[in-house]
Amino acid sequence: MMEFTTPPSYGTTKVNVGGIARDGSIITGTIAGTAEHIAIHDDPEAKWPEPTQVRFTWKGTTADGKPVQAVLDKVWGERMDRVDVMHEVPAFVKKIVAGAAGTRPYIYQVCFSVSLLYQHKPTSDVQKT
Repeated sequence: MMEFTTPPSYGTTKVNVGGIARDGSIITGTIAGTAEHIAIHDDPEAKWPEPTQVRFTWKGTTADGKPVQAVLDKVWGERMDRVDVMHEVPAFVKKIVAGAAGTRPYIYQVCFSVSLLYQHKPTSDVQKT
């Protein structure tokens, strides 16, 4: 899953794309998912809210048209890395981008193991891990 919000010049639109695969087969591909930061803490170095708990939800249909939904709700451990997407850009350009877009492009990298349970049931029946 990947989710991002477009800049104001593109309507501040939230875009989410994702999919679920199992044993080399695609179960669903969807644009109807969500990525939520359930808990955050301030990253003093980046001056940006760092997620500490997330909930990812995929909603879609299988190839034969059956509804499928999966939810991953996870408290993150210590992050592996924080990537400054604009690391190589001069500081004054970073300030302009941050001022114009109201954001700083950081990617927080974590690594954890989970089992994602899914069901071929109506989307009101959700199973969480």
